Amino acid sequence: MGRVRKRQGGISVDKPHPKSPGALLPLATILLVAANLRPGITVVGPLIEQIGTDTGASSAMLGLLGALPVLAFGVVSPWVHRMALRLGIERSVLIALLVLGFGTVLRSVLPDTAALYGGTALLGGGIAVGNVLVPALVKRDFPQRVPLMTGLYSATMAGCAAVASGAAVPLSRWLGWELTIGLSAFLALLAAAAWLLRGPAVWRGSRGAEISAGQRKPAGETSPGDARATSLWSSAVAWQVTLFFGLQSSTFYLMVTWLPAMQVHYGVSPDVAGLTLASYQGFGIVASLSVGPLMQRAFDQRGIAVSMAVLMMFALGAMMIWPDLIPVWSLFAGFSSGATLSIALSLVALRARTHHQASQLSGMAQGVGYLLAALGPFFAGSLFDLTGSWKPVLGVALSFVVAQAVAGYLAGRRVFVGEG
Repeated sequence: MGRVRKRQGGISVDKPHPKSPGALLPLATILLVAANLRPGITVVGPLIEQIGTDTGASSAMLGLLGALPVLAFGVVSPWVHRMALRLGIERSVLIALLVLGFGTVLRSVLPDTAALYGGTALLGGGIAVGNVLVPALVKRDFPQRVPLMTGLYSATMAGCAAVASGAAVPLSRWLGWELTIGLSAFLALLAAAAWLLRGPAVWRGSRGAEISAGQRKPAGETSPGDARATSLWSSAVAWQVTLFFGLQSSTFYLMVTWLPAMQVHYGVSPDVAGLTLASYQGFGIVASLSVGPLMQRAFDQRGIAVSMAVLMMFALGAMMIWPDLIPVWSLFAGFSSGATLSIALSLVALRARTHHQASQLSGMAQGVGYLLAALGPFFAGSLFDLTGSWKPVLGVALSFVVAQAVAGYLAGRRVFVGEG
């Protein structure tokens, strides 16, 4: 009882219904992984002025620190699908959590700039694996509830990111910024311990890829999900999803890296700036929880993708015209960011036919998308060094969002990879 029996590849496969007791462990462990995918990044923004003062780093170098995790996402993401096929999804996620924890500790305990940047790159690599595989896990474990489940884990990501941002400055007064940016290592270790509860699948190797999916195909049988990953590179739909993902990520990482510094530039205290960033991400929680049910009922995602881009255009334009009210406009921007992240992650699963294809598309979208997104924090820091003003930075971000609206309209159509 409580399980949906589904026929795949000539054999019957039991799939847990989201409300059944059997779905609680998969859901809880997915949410614990999601909880680790942002705090190690968002804790840096409120502390970036302290880090710059203590290390002597320029705005461009501090922008590079904000961009490093995103660069790691871009470099690592295309290889994650192969890693999962070789090691199994469960084992890959466990390794990623351990690498994430190690990188977080490394950048925190060693008083060295190389350790700060190297540890940040390592934690970015660990997060990249989770970024790619969580949408595939949702597609596999909750195939009939993808938007709803995506909204739930996106809200978890946003919530933990908001806590990290809001607590960063007060904690740094007690612990120093070095230990403050290392606290999220405890969350990674907790998630790794919980992940072991998934049982034998965690320990299966390369021959367990199909087993970990809860299915095994008869010899000689193929499925749409077995298409080579390279075929995605010729798919217009795959590129539309990738561009939407990359453009919304560019704006998000630019904001979480530099929004506090923008406010300090306009006379806001670091404490208030940190709380504003927390509120920015807090409204993302509301957006993620709201958007999931809407997308679950919608025929396609075009309308919501475009409307959320328009909301971000309004917020960025208002920041340029009335910068003294950035704490207010950031709430609109945060709602848009939370919604578009949930949309982007849902599109990865919705435009794929199987969880294997979702893993491939996730790797492509996040590989290319995050390389594009990495330009945001670094370019913003360099542009501010050059002009001494944040208005040109906001103008560039606004142009990203216009392009995002176009990509979202195209990617939001009810088509699958390879069909249009």
